[in-house]
Amino acid sequence: MRKFSFGKENDHPIPQKNCDDFNDIDELDFDDDMESKEEDEQKLNLNDKRKTSDKLSEEGETNSQIIKNSQLKFNSESEENDSDKNSSENEAIKENKNKEEKEEQKEEEKDDDDEKDKEKAEEKDEEKEEEKDEEKDEEKEEEKDEEKNEVKDEDKKEEKDDKKEKEEEEEKEKNKNKEKEESEESEEDEEEEEDDDEDEDKDEDKDEEKNKKEKNEKDPFEGFKNQKNKDKEIENILLQSIKNKENATSERIQMAEKINFKAIPDKIIATDQYGFIIPEENEDKDANKKSNANKPETDLLQINARMEKWKYMIEHYDEFKTKNFSKLKSRTRKGIPDSIRSYVWQLFGEKDKYYEKDLFSKLDQIPMNEDTEIVIIKDLDRTFPACQFFKEKYGNGQRKLYKVLSYYSKYNTDTGYVQGMGFIVAVFLTYMDEESSFFMLHSLMKKYNMEGFYLPGFPILKKTFYILLNLEKKFLPKIYELFKKEGMIPSMYASEWFICLFSRNLEFKSLVRIFDIFLLEGYKVIYRFALAFLKLKEDKFMAGKDGLASIMQTINECTENVDIDKMFKIAFGFSISRNFIDQLGNEFEKIQNDSKNEFVKQL
Repeated sequence: MRKFSFGKENDHPIPQKNCDDFNDIDELDFDDDMESKEEDEQKLNLNDKRKTSDKLSEEGETNSQIIKNSQLKFNSESEENDSDKNSSENEAIKENKNKEEKEEQKEEEKDDDDEKDKEKAEEKDEEKEEEKDEEKDEEKEEEKDEEKNEVKDEDKKEEKDDKKEKEEEEEKEKNKNKEKEESEESEEDEEEEEDDDEDEDKDEDKDEEKNKKEKNEKDPFEGFKNQKNKDKEIENILLQSIKNKENATSERIQMAEKINFKAIPDKIIATDQYGFIIPEENEDKDANKKSNANKPETDLLQINARMEKWKYMIEHYDEFKTKNFSKLKSRTRKGIPDSIRSYVWQLFGEKDKYYEKDLFSKLDQIPMNEDTEIVIIKDLDRTFPACQFFKEKYGNGQRKLYKVLSYYSKYNTDTGYVQGMGFIVAVFLTYMDEESSFFMLHSLMKKYNMEGFYLPGFPILKKTFYILLNLEKKFLPKIYELFKKEGMIPSMYASEWFICLFSRNLEFKSLVRIFDIFLLEGYKVIYRFALAFLKLKEDKFMAGKDGLASIMQTINECTENVDIDKMFKIAFGFSISRNFIDQLGNEFEKIQNDSKNEFVKQL
């Protein structure tokens, strides 16, 4: 480090400057410093006029030399820096050029590869086309060969067919000659065989009848199962008869003989409007009733008037059921028109509430319990045997009845099938199809709580008998005391009334009237009619002299030849409320195990 001063150290000190710092400044900054120094020196010269000019000149020369030297150094360093910068820039330019050249080479190489790939693909395509052309040529050649072979085969077949035809013609001529000879010989033998066949047919018919009887005894539902096969046989024979008109009459006669068909019955059978056979004794009575009846015109007017009322009630059923139930009840007690009975029964029974789509068809696929099937088949003949619809064994009515009962036994496994169901289902089947009858039976079980009459042990039946005994004591005290004295308990006469809803006992025209009211008002109606039947024969009960025997005989007469209008008046003359019946039912649940109770003893 160098220090610059003028004269003595204490006189007018000059600011010191480090010369090495000149390397960090440019020429303009250096000139500005010089100008500032000169100004300072002028100021110092003005103040120090007394100093000698020689010293000033010497010191000024030395400073100027130092400044020049520094400028030279600075210029040399700046030149070196510029040369370094230029060299670095040149190197960067060379590197960029090299990179560009390399990239150009790579692109050229890629283009060359792409051209090669294209050439290869074109070569492959050409090869494939050539192969296809060759295959087509081969196929054409094969087709030509096949055509030639086919022509040859056809020629061979024609030759063979010609030979066969010739042989067949020769054989036919031989057979004709043989047949002529044999026919002459067989005519004599046939006459003898026909006589023998007639005797054999008679014996076979007898054996078949015996076998049928034995099969029915061993397997009572075999005939029912084979009915479909018989129907198919009949259909096939009828189809054949249409095709072969010449043999139609003989085939029909043979089939009629097989099924014991009679075109004209031995006697014309009279039936009522429901298909029930009218006994000969009652035919004259019915004829007299018809002759004394009103004119058809007045009957039609009454029927049309009733139909209009019922049509309006059905359209506004919910309103009548809630706000005007008394009107609905009074018209129902007079009887529902037969033409709309099916619809109204399903409306009262709320069938749609229990309906399940496709259930009926699904039950057909479930196998049937064999023991249950035997019981159902046996009961078919016992169900309305006087009705033409159910009379024929394995006929249309019995098949429908079997279908509903068997399906329900599979559906409701808790109850299964119980004797008595068949009569109720048969009533429904006279008015509706099998599926609707099925769901109406299910409605009785659930809505009207009839399931308790069919469950094992009949849990509701004893409670029903307890209620009936209380009602008998209240409304029919004489009959109650007589039955109690003779030991006539409800299970001996009233079981069928409650389990079958009187369907085994009453005439059908009276029965459907009870069904009308029961489906609307519920189980209270059955108690009313049970009391009414007993009340109708009260005098005969009291006049009996043979004790229990005479009572049983009168019980059987209770439901025969009933005057329906009179019975209805008696039944609805009893003031029985639903609350009173419920009260008796609750009492029974409390005392049912009390053996000392007056009524429990008689159950």
